Amino acid sequence: MTLNNNKLKIRCVFQTKTLPLLCTNTHIMAKGTPADRTICFGCHHSTTPRTNIDLVGLAHRLRSEYGPGSVDSREVAEMLKAVDNDIEDYESEILLLQSRILYIQNQQTLLQTHAARLRSLNSPIRKVPNEILLRIFDLACERNMLQEFPWNDDFKYPPSMSIERPLEYLPAMSISSVCARWRSLALASSPIWSRISLQLSVENSMLAHAPSLLSGFLDTVKLHLHRSGQHPLSVSLDISGPADEEGLYEEDDIVPYQLLAFDLVCGHSWNTFGMGGSQPISYIPKFQFDSIRNCRALEHLAFTVSADQDEELKLFEAASGLGSLFLLRLGDGMPEAFGKEIWSLAVNSVDGDISNVFKYAPNPKELVLGEGSSISPCTPPRTCTSVSILKLASCHNESDLALTDAVLSSFTFPSLSRLIIMTDSAYPYQGAWPKANLEAFVRRSSCNLTQFEIQHVPVSDVDFIAALKLMPSLVDLRVDDTPAFEKSDDVPAGYVPTSPITPRFVRSLHGFLPTELNPSNSALIPKLRDLHLTFDGLDFDDAAFIDMVVSRWLPDTQYASAIGLSCLRVVTLLFNARAVDPEVYRPLECLDKAGMMVVVRRREGYTCGCGKLYECGKCGL
Repeated sequence: MTLNNNKLKIRCVFQTKTLPLLCTNTHIMAKGTPADRTICFGCHHSTTPRTNIDLVGLAHRLRSEYGPGSVDSREVAEMLKAVDNDIEDYESEILLLQSRILYIQNQQTLLQTHAARLRSLNSPIRKVPNEILLRIFDLACERNMLQEFPWNDDFKYPPSMSIERPLEYLPAMSISSVCARWRSLALASSPIWSRISLQLSVENSMLAHAPSLLSGFLDTVKLHLHRSGQHPLSVSLDISGPADEEGLYEEDDIVPYQLLAFDLVCGHSWNTFGMGGSQPISYIPKFQFDSIRNCRALEHLAFTVSADQDEELKLFEAASGLGSLFLLRLGDGMPEAFGKEIWSLAVNSVDGDISNVFKYAPNPKELVLGEGSSISPCTPPRTCTSVSILKLASCHNESDLALTDAVLSSFTFPSLSRLIIMTDSAYPYQGAWPKANLEAFVRRSSCNLTQFEIQHVPVSDVDFIAALKLMPSLVDLRVDDTPAFEKSDDVPAGYVPTSPITPRFVRSLHGFLPTELNPSNSALIPKLRDLHLTFDGLDFDDAAFIDMVVSRWLPDTQYASAIGLSCLRVVTLLFNARAVDPEVYRPLECLDKAGMMVVVRRREGYTCGCGKLYECGKCGL
């Protein structure tokens, strides 16, 4: 709508005998045109009211004119007819205006949609190269959970996890459903379709009509296999059924030959295979494993459930390229065909002679060991020059020798660069910190540790700092003092695990000031670049932490080299039970903007021992 030469240009709306229409001409209303007359110079349509509305005069006539000859009936009839015609005309005008409003509203909606799509052209995600998007997709698609359906509610053995929204567990299908570009990239990326986690039902496979009953589920499996192309599969198998202590069926009844989904994946080569659930791999008919098209491509193998581990390993003896192995326990040893190639070995429960781990992997680069019931150290210490990563998971047990003490006193690892010590137990771990054995191990190995991490380990700040003084080459330090156990009757009343994260520990990390636990003028951990702390308590010295972080911010590399102190680049501080005051940590925002990555927040989704999300930090522990 524009003004031009004292004339107002608008779009004309006129009425036909059948339907209200929009005139395509220009409606020009000259300035000064009476309000009761609207003229369209394009179509010459005009509307003039027929009725002169005089409410005062009509009221006077109603009060004064009465009697047999007071009113002319024909006059009243003509006036009423004119009124009815005007009402009809106004009704038409209302319909015309309403249609015009609907048209304008529709145009407005179209413009808003058009504007949103125009803005999408500037969306940052559109500027991301395909190579980076594919990398993001690859990280997002860790596994595609394919749970057998339908799963009868009357089945004795339910699935290990309940899935209410299947698409949340099918990342590849979800990504391919977003837009045309994502779909094209997803379909061209076979690895994201090749990571399959199968949850199968023993009871479904026993049904005679299983092929027809499971047709929809099998089609979903076939779709993933088809889109995975020639890429080797990463298969995780979880079969529901009776646990060992419940009494097993006969072997052919446990997992009958109708494991149809497993038959499908056996027709492809595998890169990774993991066995979970309640049914061990030895209860699957051997002929199904014999049908694996190419077991030589297998690189990762994991058993989280096993009946006869050594016999089950023989099913994969053709996997000459196997590099990563997860075992429940130590046995008699690996098949000779692939034992020498193992670079990563994880044992859930180490029992007996601890040196037996090298029967499975003579030259591992990564060693992950969990605590068993009885461990025997080896004397003298055995040297292995290949181990660069060592992870020890202790638990509460009645053994005389803890896992950490047994390993640290039994081995020498000159190439070790990463050491992780953690506890993994449903009960409070009350074992002693391996102070003497850790010091002897580090000195004996003469290794350059660059990353040290402890999780859920009760240790005093004094002992922990003494350990850090043995590691001058440390670059990455990670400490999580969250208890690994859940609150139960087995937890002593008032038990509070010892935490290394104290105000004295925080102050000891200061870049140049001597402190109570580090009175030396030399900084503790001078090469520290990454610091990650997860704090479970309530008493934390915010000011000391901020001061420590600021003291280690040295962006000038020449100055940092001159004083022998590396610049801290990454800081993460998570609280389980404590709120974060943004104003208190405002000084660290400047460092974050200057180049240091700083994350200080409350830990998301953490539950305390009573099973509730932390709100006030008081859960009764």
